[in-house]
Formats: sequence, structure tokens, C-alpha cells
Amino acid sequence: MKTYNTYSFSDSIDWSIVPEEKLEFSNWNSATSYNTYFKMCFLRKSGIYVKMRTDERKLRAVCQKRDDPVWQDSCMEFFICAVEGREEYINFEMNSVGAYLTEFGKGKSDRVFLRCLTEAEPEITTSVNPDGWSLELFIPCELINEAYKTDFDAGECILKGNFYKCGDETEKVHYDSYTEMTTLPPGFHNPECFAVIKIIER
Repeated sequence: MKTYNTYSFSDSIDWSIVPEEKLEFSNWNSATSYNTYFKMCFLRKSGIYVKMRTDERKLRAVCQKRDDPVWQDSCMEFFICAVEGREEYINFEMNSVGAYLTEFGKGKSDRVFLRCLTEAEPEITTSVNPDGWSLELFIPCELINEAYKTDFDAGECILKGNFYKCGDETEKVHYDSYTEMTTLPPGFHNPECFAVIKIIER
């Protein structure tokens, strides 16, 4: 199983030492693949931070509201089992203008919109430039606490998750991922394909 090693910081994040990795797999015979990279880490007592960037230039950004079908747009996604030993995961799906969809559950068929479980929201910032677009995602501890009904502290642990780049209705349909998909499309909701995310305290 593929492993992404990263850090939990106590006071402030040193992004210069946080590993950046590429989405290496283009799935389900999609004709297009983009160069997409990610890095993520934890900040104790604060939450999870994610940065993603891609060289996709011809963007589709039709969705404007929370929980619109942003996977149809130019979209980057982060799925995370945020509590060690738990099967439930949260999917964060975000388009290039910052519209997002978030759900919680154990699999594709039993998901609940995150807004039904907590008033806490992720913070998402996007940026578009001539070379592509990027996003920054912050997931506060409060959001994880209320979704999982636990006391989350973002310390040293081993979690599972995955990173994706997709666009079901973009000019060039694509389904890129950090780990290879072994399920039939549209199989991003497949915890059996998640990577191990190993968090080391700094």
C-alpha cells in the first residue's frame, strides 16, 4: 500500500520540509492527464492543511454553491479518514472558484452532507494563473470533532486518504489520482484504494 509521510507541527508550519507528491495515475482510460501535485500536514490544536496545484488551464467553473456537483467542473479532491482506527471518511471536492462539496460516511452509498453534522466549515482559497490553478484547504479540528464525535488533536498517527484531480464535464474529461483505482468508474469513493498517511510529530 502506498504511503505518504508528512508532519504534525506544534507551533507553526514549515512548508519547506513538507513533502510534495504528484498524482501519478490516470484512471479508466481517460484521454487526458494533468500534472497535479499536493502536500498536506497537521498543526496541533488547529487542524489539517492541504495545498494542491495543477497545470490545467482550460477551466470549467459552473458550480457556485456549497454541495453543487463540483466534480463536473475543473476539480481537485482530498478524501481523508481523519481519525485513526475509524472507517468513516470525509470527501472535500473543490472547483477552481472555491465552490465545494463535503460529505461524511463509510462508503459511497451511506454518505451524509457534512453541513448536516456540523456548522464548522473548511476554509478554501483558490488561485488561477496562466500556468494552471491551485488551492489551499484548511480543515479545523472543530469540524472533525463534530463529524466523528471525538476529540481530535492532529498529533502523531497513521491515517488513510487519497488525492484526486477530475472533471466529468470539462473539455477534456480526466480522472487522476495519487493511488491507482482498481474499481469501476466512478470509483473515487473506494477506501480500499486509499493510501496510508503517516503523520510524524516535529
